[in-house]
Amino acid sequence: MNRLDSMLERLPPIYRIEAGALLRDFLACQANHQAAYDEDMQRVQRSHWIDTALDAADLRAIGALFDIPMMPWEPADLYRTRLKATIAARLRGAVTRDVLEFVLIQILGGAQEALGTRYMPVSARVRFHSGPTDDPGRPAFVEFPLVDRRPSELAAKGGLLRPLDRFELVNRGLHPAPLRAVIRGVAGRLCTTPVLINLTNGQVLVYAGDVACGHELRLDVSTNGNLLATLNDVDVASRVYTGTGFVPGAQFTPAIPDPTPEPVMLERGTNTVWFFPLALFDFPSLGSGVLGMPDLKVRHGRFGGKSDEVFSGTYFEDSLFEQQPAASADIWWREARPASFRFEIPAGVTLRDARSGDAHQERLRLFDLLQQTVSTMRAAGVDGAVEARPLRESQGQKDRVRVLPAVVGQEEARMEDRLRALSALFDATAAEGSRFA
Repeated sequence: MNRLDSMLERLPPIYRIEAGALLRDFLACQANHQAAYDEDMQRVQRSHWIDTALDAADLRAIGALFDIPMMPWEPADLYRTRLKATIAARLRGAVTRDVLEFVLIQILGGAQEALGTRYMPVSARVRFHSGPTDDPGRPAFVEFPLVDRRPSELAAKGGLLRPLDRFELVNRGLHPAPLRAVIRGVAGRLCTTPVLINLTNGQVLVYAGDVACGHELRLDVSTNGNLLATLNDVDVASRVYTGTGFVPGAQFTPAIPDPTPEPVMLERGTNTVWFFPLALFDFPSLGSGVLGMPDLKVRHGRFGGKSDEVFSGTYFEDSLFEQQPAASADIWWREARPASFRFEIPAGVTLRDARSGDAHQERLRLFDLLQQTVSTMRAAGVDGAVEARPLRESQGQKDRVRVLPAVVGQEEARMEDRLRALSALFDATAAEGSRFA
């Protein structure tokens, strides 16, 4: 029933006149004004509701109340879904895993409807897998993700290590982390029995063998925490000795090693690692290492200038003749980042509607939007990330080549073009080229 009929129904029966009468036309004019007013009120009412707002300006105004801006490229339907999901999440606490999963699933569902791209099954029963997963199509929630760290001090000098070199490794993770290393021989030198010692906790690792130029000693850790040692991909764990309770300067002997080699652990905080080649009896290249266990105060010898106000050299009793780098090392560890989490969303295989547009740019924008949403809702001091997980397939393969010296000497025979005297007579023949009879 329109406004005019409603007004005529309220009149007494004697005033209910037919169409074309003056009173009816008068009431129709008033009814038109009322209908226009009702339409304006309905528009205002619709503009205050997320689902019914028609103009983009009205949607942006609603989002501004909750500090959720609308992206320039974002379709209105996707923005409505994201806005409602984010508001509902904030009312539910906004910082827990369940709430963040709910928001991401809702936004991905809105993207599937608005953009026509399907990254993962979207339903109320979808859950993110706890921890890393090998399934490329399964979303995962990784708390305290692992990250590889390398010492910047060692990388600055190209990984070259001289005997008795020390460097610091700072483990900022939640737990102690096993040390991993790749030790390579350098040209013109022979690294004999390399030793790595963590002076912070007294753990020591010794490889009883040589690492020549072109060889690679890899010290790694298996998934169950066991030490793996290979020399040019050949297992040499039987020649690796580890132990604890190391004391600098004391006599060293691998008489009581661990029953099985254990990885050197990096404690939380700063760890000082010491490297030197150790000479062992009954092993070749005895002169390529140090005999006995050196003390921490031993340094490479350096002469101090006479004009130095502060002595910059080293003392003879604490000095060792300076030696060239004995090895090149790549050392790293994997630490669990504290106060951090990561949502991994499969993005390698997607279903997409056949339509024009840049699919790659669209994916970058969508995942940037997901990252902004998580960054807004995460707890203070917690690092939250959203990662587009690609489809990965790898095949392990290692090829080794031996590089010959760049300078190759040429054999040559020198011949004299003059006849040497067979005998020499005093005051008769020249002394050069002659021999006494």
